[in-house]
Amino acid sequence: MTIEIVNFTGNSQEWDTIIDQSIQGTIFHRWDWLKITEKHTSTRLYPLAGMKDGVYVGLYPIFFQKKGPFNMVYSPPPRTALFYLGPVMINPEDLKQDKKETAYIEFVNGVNDFIIHQLKGDYVAISLSPNIQDPRPFSWSGYSVEQHYDYVADLRGGPDVLMLSLDKKQRQNLNRAKKRGMTVELGGKKELDAILDLMDVRYAQQAKMVTAPRGYFHDLFEKFQNNLKIFVAKIEGEIVTGSIDFHYKGVHYSWIGSPKPKIPLSPSPNDLVMWESVLYGIDQGCTSYVTLSAAGNERLHSYYAAKFNPELAIRFSAKKTSFSAGLLERSYTDVIKPLKGRVFQFIK
Repeated sequence: MTIEIVNFTGNSQEWDTIIDQSIQGTIFHRWDWLKITEKHTSTRLYPLAGMKDGVYVGLYPIFFQKKGPFNMVYSPPPRTALFYLGPVMINPEDLKQDKKETAYIEFVNGVNDFIIHQLKGDYVAISLSPNIQDPRPFSWSGYSVEQHYDYVADLRGGPDVLMLSLDKKQRQNLNRAKKRGMTVELGGKKELDAILDLMDVRYAQQAKMVTAPRGYFHDLFEKFQNNLKIFVAKIEGEIVTGSIDFHYKGVHYSWIGSPKPKIPLSPSPNDLVMWESVLYGIDQGCTSYVTLSAAGNERLHSYYAAKFNPELAIRFSAKKTSFSAGLLERSYTDVIKPLKGRVFQFIK
């Protein structure tokens, strides 16, 4: 098998059709999301495609950025709140596993060659779609591979089954929140900005910054109003927290948000926000609820989203750097980033 790596020359509708039909395609892969990401990250999008005998076998969006002397290659780029991107394969249903693996490995290797020889990448970071469970081609090409975790709750049993899956204290907290007058509502751009404002405050308390630009979220909301759902918790009409979620291909995703309220509240309104988001997903006919990046690699504490009795799902990222680029990354992570956070905390 010989797969040719080319720039995708079709239109956006053709791209999105492939993404929608592939089990590995995600909302982050859709054309408008990619172009909005390009616009707000000072990167150049390369919408790569693999072709064999004039037929597409895969799509692979990568982003290129020049930083000083270094050529940076991402899929997805940082500061976008995107947890994954990477390759999407187009496999006929009757194709045998060995043929699927051969196509996948050759496609990944072909794009890797493009990154090395055409883009001369010094720093390459790829995060794989959850439905790509084979990071081996990256390991074989010298990438370091890391695992990441999401929580996935099955919604097919309906709200009564999910309620019974919660422990007694959690059920009591949901009832207490409602009795206290906490409500959860769907919102629009105003509520989106309110959540981002609360996240700014919370991040400043932790000496961190919300690095994705506000305009990025505004553009996404305008283009993906049918997918993005803004949930806000209110007490006496005041927004105290909220989450920015989306649904795609029959799955409801908890994406970003859920900051702690400015003042301590008990029970946590974030519990009620998540529960109402789950109920919304069920009402929309979604089969599962995914809390993105809710489970970490370090054993520090019990993870908040685990209260809802989900299963653990694993996905992978891969990274390869030159010595100089790796040194720069470590310097930024260990020195510059913490310093920027402290400065931001001071000026807030």
